[in-house]
Amino acid sequence: MQQNPTLPTLATGYDNKGNPRKSMMERAFSLPLTGRKSKLPDRIAMLGIPEKELTDAVILAISTLFEKIDDEVLEKKKLEEQLQELESLIDVDVLAPIPNRRAFMRRLTWVISMLERYNHPSSIVYFDLNGFKEINDTYGHAAGDMAIRHVAELLQNSKRDSDFLARLGGDEFAIIMYYADSLAAKKRAKDIAAKIAGTPFTFNGQPLSLTCAAGFHGIRKGETAEQALHAADQSMFEDKRSHSKDNASMDA
Repeated sequence: MQQNPTLPTLATGYDNKGNPRKSMMERAFSLPLTGRKSKLPDRIAMLGIPEKELTDAVILAISTLFEKIDDEVLEKKKLEEQLQELESLIDVDVLAPIPNRRAFMRRLTWVISMLERYNHPSSIVYFDLNGFKEINDTYGHAAGDMAIRHVAELLQNSKRDSDFLARLGGDEFAIIMYYADSLAAKKRAKDIAAKIAGTPFTFNGQPLSLTCAAGFHGIRKGETAEQALHAADQSMFEDKRSHSKDNASMDA
């Protein structure tokens, strides 16, 4: 058991039995307190109560009060830890082990604030899978779930460590690229789209392939998170529409 430090005897007069009176510090350590004695002398000193007013009853009352405060602080800390754990669970996608739309929008809001303050360029890359509905309809939802996890893993392995990946919902994914302008985002979007198209996954022994439409947007000052994501979504839609036109021309 840890021992309290030895304090010098500081006589502040004598009691009615002729014994030297103990100082505030000595009394604080000698009282039968329930715990946390080591902090008590400093806390009493902090209150600035005159020495003559520090009776044993006062010191004991102060000790009890601070112990209650300590208990409240510990309880608050536990609640904060539980809330943080809950936040982390809420922020993870239900299917793929990556952040969800809620976490993405919060991070995007923060990125925009950093752009406003420090002028750090950042961009969004947006992906929408092609053929996902057909896989679901033909092979069932188990195959669709595997397709989502497959693409999430590809994106996770394709992004930089500093990038932020999330599944926005359904078959849509997005990446926030820090310190990257729209040209860098455009190149990354094309490279990742090619990787998705060239990397099939296997379901019940059968290889299945996916392609995707990819959009990008260089985040601008003054935008909200919703506006920035919408701009990336529109870019993705333009890419999807252009591919649809190309396929229609080839079929004609």
